[in-house]
Amino acid sequence: MKRYPATILVTHDKGLLTHWQRAFGTTKQTVACEIADFLQHQTATPTIAWVDLSLTGRPLWTAPVWQGILKSEHLRVVAASSNPVDDEAMLALDAGCAAYCHAFSDAATLKQIREVVDAGHVWIGKSLMQRLLHGVNRLVTPPPAPDNSWREALTQREIEVAVLAANGASNNAIAMQCQISERTVKAHLSSVFTKLIITDRLQLALRVHGIH
Repeated sequence: MKRYPATILVTHDKGLLTHWQRAFGTTKQTVACEIADFLQHQTATPTIAWVDLSLTGRPLWTAPVWQGILKSEHLRVVAASSNPVDDEAMLALDAGCAAYCHAFSDAATLKQIREVVDAGHVWIGKSLMQRLLHGVNRLVTPPPAPDNSWREALTQREIEVAVLAANGASNNAIAMQCQISERTVKAHLSSVFTKLIITDRLQLALRVHGIH
């Protein structure tokens, strides 16, 4: 059962709206064509909102109007850009968005993002993850030898999946490389998160790369 069964699609772009609707299929959807309509929307139903960042009049993430929305227990916001930029992603995620992605990502990627957000995790793209890891590596003095203790509680297959995920591979890419189904990949990642007591791929990447 989905934790966030409802969806709000916030865009005035008919092409993007059609793309999202096709990707998400029969989920309960509400459409807001203006950012003001979304900001005034209230719901007691757990909802994921997909916000088109090209909307005119969209307040900065630091604006007070976003505070209640981004801290709501019933609403998670996905920031969707037609021209993704890592610096913009950092601002969105730092403000409290649950994900930042290309607005016109393929249907499989959009569904994966929804699953990650629905599970209560934060989704970031491969480019930003690599940038974050690079930045942290520059600030942290590497240990004399790699800390591979995280591997001890995992099976060999879980280690293989964890390493691929930590390097930014998608579930589909992992499935193809390991010759297993995406469903099995998700099961392995869920087990890895539980055993390592972490909640998302960024924490996994930090652990695998010996940064945390």
